[in-house]
Parts: sequence; C-alpha cells; structure tokens
Amino acid sequence: MSLSVLGNLTCGFAGGYLVASLIESAMHQHVSDAPKKTVKRWERFPRLFRYLIRTRYSHHIVHHRRTFKQDHITQFRSMSEQEALDQELADRGRHGRIIQRSSYAVRLHGSGALVFVAPLLPAVPLTAFTLGVWGTLGCCAALALPPLFSHFIHPFLHMPHSKAMREAPRLTAWLLRRWYFRSMARNHYMHHRYLASNFNLVLGGDVLRRRYRSPTESDLGEMQRLGLRID
Repeated sequence: MSLSVLGNLTCGFAGGYLVASLIESAMHQHVSDAPKKTVKRWERFPRLFRYLIRTRYSHHIVHHRRTFKQDHITQFRSMSEQEALDQELADRGRHGRIIQRSSYAVRLHGSGALVFVAPLLPAVPLTAFTLGVWGTLGCCAALALPPLFSHFIHPFLHMPHSKAMREAPRLTAWLLRRWYFRSMARNHYMHHRYLASNFNLVLGGDVLRRRYRSPTESDLGEMQRLGLRID
C-alpha cells in the first residue's frame, strides 16, 4: 500500500471519527435525551417529527426511566415492573414490539437506527470529493462505529465486568478488556448517573463539546460496588 493511499485512508478515518463522535454526542443530547419542551414542539407536528419522537421515547423514557431504576446493572427490579412496561409497549403497537425485540432499547433498533445514521451520511460525499476512494473507505469505517457500538457493545456496558467477560462473544470480550472500551463503560455509567453529560460511546465528542464529566471518588466507589472496572 503506497504512502498516499495510507495517508488518505488514515485522514478519512480520522475525519470520520471526529464527525461521528461529535454528531453522536449532539444527537444523543438533543434527540435521544431531548428535553420536554423540545418534545412538546415536535408533538405539534407529529408526522414530521415522528422518528424523533419515537427515538426519544425508546431511549429516554424506556431505557432511562422505565428500566435500570435500581442501578446501572439491574434492568428490572421485579417481574411485575417488566410486565407493566410490556403492557405500556403493547399499547404502542409495532413500535412497542420493536422496543421489546431490542431488549428494551438496549440495542440499536428500528427507526432509532435511521435517526442515528442519517446525520452521518453527508460526510461521505464530502470525503469522496476531497480524499477519493481510500479516504472514503476510512471515513465510512469510522462512521460505522456509533451504530456498531450501540448494537454490539452497549448491552455489555450494563453488566458487571466479570459477567460481560463470560457472556460476550470472544471478540467483544477481548475489546471490553481494552483501555478504550473500559473508558467507554465508565463514560456510559456517568451518563446514566448524570443525564446531561457523557453522551458518547465513540469517545471524544463530549470533551470537545464540554459535555464530559469526570467521575468523583463517590462515582468510582459505586462503579466498583457494581462490579464495573474503574482502572
């Protein structure tokens, strides 16, 4: 592989990573965890903002409010709590069934995937114009990280580290032992504890957007109690 090809591939990946991390952080804040006043504006035009409303419901309401109430690693406190949510989702028809199939919004699913991916796509033609085929390949590899991490890594971030090592596929378990993914697990714990910060799975955007919050000694102690790695 020539130096020019390698350079374009690397530049494409770096640019794609920056775009992916920034957009993931912003979309997570302003769509997936959008404030009530924003949702009320969306609801004035329900057909136009249908996918945003659904994405916010599945993530903010189901993932943050209807599940993991006890702690970061306990999705339901009782069968009756799960059954109550199942009834609520049944009333929502097809969208409710999609949320159930996604393990209650633990994995990327349905219309959420569209909202997740669509804002990333303009980076592809821009990269093709500036860096050519190899740069575009590098960019696409980086842009694929948010949906891949959301679907394949996120479920294991809600488990004690030892349990994740037992239950994850071999490659995923290997990744979860690496520094980057251990940092991701801590960042995601902090997001659940402090909803207005630490939105990224693809690390970096939160820092650049000044939405990163470092764990305190109390936070680290709670992570350790739950079996999450703090190193």
